[in-house]
Amino acid sequence: MSFAPKRGAIVVRSLKRSSVTLSRRARLVGLSALVACGMLLAMVQPAAAQLVDRSHQHIVDTFPGEVCGVPVTITLDVVFNNQERLATSGFPLFKTTFSGTETDTNPATGKSVTTFFAGVSRQASAVDNGDGTITLRRAVTGVSEAVRLSDGTLAFRDVGRLVHVTVIDYHGTLTDTSDDEVLSDSIEFVAGPHPDLESGRTLFCEVVVPALT
Repeated sequence: MSFAPKRGAIVVRSLKRSSVTLSRRARLVGLSALVACGMLLAMVQPAAAQLVDRSHQHIVDTFPGEVCGVPVTITLDVVFNNQERLATSGFPLFKTTFSGTETDTNPATGKSVTTFFAGVSRQASAVDNGDGTITLRRAVTGVSEAVRLSDGTLAFRDVGRLVHVTVIDYHGTLTDTSDDEVLSDSIEFVAGPHPDLESGRTLFCEVVVPALT
């Protein structure tokens, strides 16, 4: 599941090695996990915000794709539970609980790998920088990816907590995320073993290519 994450999204990395960004109200990758400095005009915390929307989505899909250069059939089964809270300042704040699997099968060999992911993405703070941008911090806690081979062997697992910092140009529409432009996105905190992340996302292909071919 590559786009940059928007205000109300968490990102689940598809094993096609592109990114799927799950939209504001109904979709997850992260994913993904997120206070600040600058010209602070507003800061809000989720605990103080009013719940204004919630949604549930169960995505099941099968489609052709490619993993690390290997043609595969991709099967997704993902569940998202989303909440949107609105602070008095007008900032929308999002929390998503997610779980799912992605199975990639090489039709030429019949071999497959399955990736499991589950966790919670919670927006921790939103700061207006006073220049038409906001800085968001979002924490994603759980299993980013646990990759198993056809025989059930656990190849590796990224698990723990990640805190992402994202700077967004909201183009003058503070409560509307549809026109948000991501200016930068970085990880400022990592807890727990994340071997694929630490490898620069190269470990996945090193494991998966020989497992599929």
